[in-house]
Amino acid sequence: DDVVAGAGTPIGLRSPAEVRARIDRLVADARQPVLSAGEVDLLDQVTGLKDTAAAALEMLHDIAVDMPALSEAVGRLGRRLDAMAARGIAVDSLPFEASFGRTTLEYYDGFVFGFTAPGRPDLPPVATGGRYDALTRVLGKGRSVPAVGGMIRPDVVLRLRQGADA
Repeated sequence: DDVVAGAGTPIGLRSPAEVRARIDRLVADARQPVLSAGEVDLLDQVTGLKDTAAAALEMLHDIAVDMPALSEAVGRLGRRLDAMAARGIAVDSLPFEASFGRTTLEYYDGFVFGFTAPGRPDLPPVATGGRYDALTRVLGKGRSVPAVGGMIRPDVVLRLRQGADA
């Protein structure tokens, strides 16, 4: 049954071939086996992880034993933390939250970061950012360009400075 042909005159920006390809991907995805309770538990452990970066890395190493697909990402995190420590950043006290950015930074596909003002939960993050290599691959029509971006909220910085001067 050709759903696209039966839909009438095409509207929107996708070609009929793109719509068919998307339908095919959705059908293939629906045929995949559901996650087991154990896999769901492991994913919950990962997304619920909130500790220091060093402690989180140890926990992720433990989780990766049962979820080998995480191993490469855990290795990258370890190398990143080593590089940060080599530059004098105290990764033993650096906060880590695996779910950070899941609903607000979804275009980032790698390492994400955020800086908050200690003792000021009333303020949004002072700065956020991360890696978005997949976005450049899509926009570059398949050409992959490593990319990182971020933003600083000048109004928050100003409010914090004014509070420090008071």
